[in-house]
Amino acid sequence: MGNLRWIWGLIVPSVAWLDVASALPQDTTVLINARLYPITGPVIEKGTMIVARGRIVGLGSGLRVPAGARVIDVEGKSVMPGIVESHSHVGLRQLWRPSARLENNELSGPINAGVNALDGIDVTDQGFRQALHAGVTTVNVTPGSRTPNGGQAVVLKLRGGSAEKMYLAHGGMKLAFRLPGWNRVAYPSARMAVTAVIREELITAQEYLARWRRYESSGQQGKAPARDLKLEALGKVLTREWVVGAHASYDHGPLEMLNAIRIAKEFNLDLFIHHGRYLVDVVEQVAAAGIPVSFGPVLPDFGRESRELLGPVRLVQLGGKVSFHSDSPDGSEPYLRAGAALFVRAGMSEADALRALTINPASLFRLQDRIGSLEPGKDADFVVLSDRPLEITSLVERVFIEGIEVYNRSSGLSVL
Repeated sequence: MGNLRWIWGLIVPSVAWLDVASALPQDTTVLINARLYPITGPVIEKGTMIVARGRIVGLGSGLRVPAGARVIDVEGKSVMPGIVESHSHVGLRQLWRPSARLENNELSGPINAGVNALDGIDVTDQGFRQALHAGVTTVNVTPGSRTPNGGQAVVLKLRGGSAEKMYLAHGGMKLAFRLPGWNRVAYPSARMAVTAVIREELITAQEYLARWRRYESSGQQGKAPARDLKLEALGKVLTREWVVGAHASYDHGPLEMLNAIRIAKEFNLDLFIHHGRYLVDVVEQVAAAGIPVSFGPVLPDFGRESRELLGPVRLVQLGGKVSFHSDSPDGSEPYLRAGAALFVRAGMSEADALRALTINPASLFRLQDRIGSLEPGKDADFVVLSDRPLEITSLVERVFIEGIEVYNRSSGLSVL
């Protein structure tokens, strides 16, 4: 990585290209004549992006192409980072397989912290293919929300193969503050009880951690505390090793978001909110708490005049962080860019709408140093589009993950 950053320091128009070319590997790919959307910087017209060994080596205008490099001319097209989907049930609640709905929620008890989505993912789900063809390169697969604690999520790169091969990172813990009447589960029976169950279990996990700390500080004298996998998992939430994705305000007003914020403060959780449908009503409180929101699904749920679109717009104006998700299969990844365009129409800048599809969701899972933008040293996960990213007629033409082409609309190539 150090060598790649040193190379980037040399890639400027005023430096002879030969000094750089000698350091690049033979498998170098160069995109030329691109409209580049770095996300962390301004759009680069007629830009060049250089990729080697799965990483971005350089990007800018006026860069020379090294001898022997594979050249892809994308004249008139746009190149943006791969979309990072911050909330999906792909592989669990599967597309066109109604029977798979049972795989999305463990209903044997209200607290399911030991359940890991990775153990339930079916990679034959056609939802993976749909997401990839829409330009999604990374997806957070989370259990459902029919219990106060749904279990652990997982972040995957859509490069094909087994779930283990696609694994990128742990996706955090799923908590749900939703109205239980919709859940059709016998426990609990009111929203205040949902929050109480979550609070009680986190306190129990605090006590569990304290017992283990006392045992370890004693030099492991005496009998070790009995292991509890649920409490171990919740302990990683309490120590902020894992993030918390809180299902809140999908269908019954803003109270669920306020309860999630209350719990986050009480236990010092690294928490973000899933859905946030009534964000517009409590946006100042959410912004003041510094809680990010993964908003969605937008389309086909909301019309272009929906008041709910103003929530994310206002949160960004207040300095908050917004991501967009499809909640697949309830929503659909092909709607993600079109949904982002609705927020631009409602007052969000194009740059902020694109950040909500890329670097913002990456940061929810602490992956912003690897994915979510086009920068030297980062993974070469990118999408080639026929037009500007938020144009309704713009098509995903090619998708690359770590420099390898995984989808090509023209040739029919698709690893999923």
